[in-house]
Amino acid sequence: MKQNFTVRQGALDGVEAFLSVAHHRSFRRASAELGVTPSAISQAVRALEARVGATLFIRTTRSVGLTEAGQRFLSRAKPAFEELVAASAVARDLGQRPAGLLRLTVPPSVVPIVLEPLIASFCQAYPEVEVELSANEHLIDMAAEGFDAGIRLGQFIAADMIAVRLTPPFPFVVVASPSYLRSRKRPERIDDLRQHACLRLRRSDGSIAPPLGWVNRALVFCQRQ
Repeated sequence: MKQNFTVRQGALDGVEAFLSVAHHRSFRRASAELGVTPSAISQAVRALEARVGATLFIRTTRSVGLTEAGQRFLSRAKPAFEELVAASAVARDLGQRPAGLLRLTVPPSVVPIVLEPLIASFCQAYPEVEVELSANEHLIDMAAEGFDAGIRLGQFIAADMIAVRLTPPFPFVVVASPSYLRSRKRPERIDDLRQHACLRLRRSDGSIAPPLGWVNRALVFCQRQ
C-alpha cells in the first residue's frame, strides 16, 4: 500500500533570527546584523514561537530576555545551527576547488604511456584529490561501477560520454611470419583476418577482443555527463 509523506517546510525558518536576538538581547541589533527590518525579525521569531508552541522571549519596552523554553531551545539550536553553517561552508569549499576521490578506469597499456608522466605533477597540483586507478582490459560501464572517468580507444566510447582526445592517431598493425604468409593468402582487409590463425586477447570478462587492422586509432579521455 502506497503511503503519502509530507516534508515539513521552513523547519529552520526564524532560527537564525532567534539566535541573533538571543545573542544581542535586542531585536534592533539583530535586524542590523542580518540586514533586515526589526519588524521582519519580530515576525520571524513569532512564527518560530508558533511552530515550537512556546514563548521564547520575554519582551519589555526596555529589555529582551529568554524564557525557560527559550534557554532550552537556545542550548540545542545554537550548536546545531552552527554545525549546519559549517557543513554548508565545507560543501561550498569543495565546489570551488578539486578535492575528494577521483576513480579512473583505464586499459593497462595506457598507464606507462599516458598516466605515469602526469600522475606526479597532477597530485602535486591537486594535493586534496585522491586518485584511484583501475587498470584492466574489461570495458566496464563507468556509471554503473561508480567511476568518474576513464581512458578508452576512440571506437569504444559510449554515446552519452563526454570525450576529449588525449593522443594523436597511432597505428595498430597485424604481423605474421614469412613462412605463415607463404601458405596463406595475404589479408587485405580487416575482415580477412577472420580466416586466419590470429592470436587474440581474452578480456577479464571472458570476451575475446576483436582483431585490429591497419587503422589509426587514438586514446580518448571520457567522463560521465
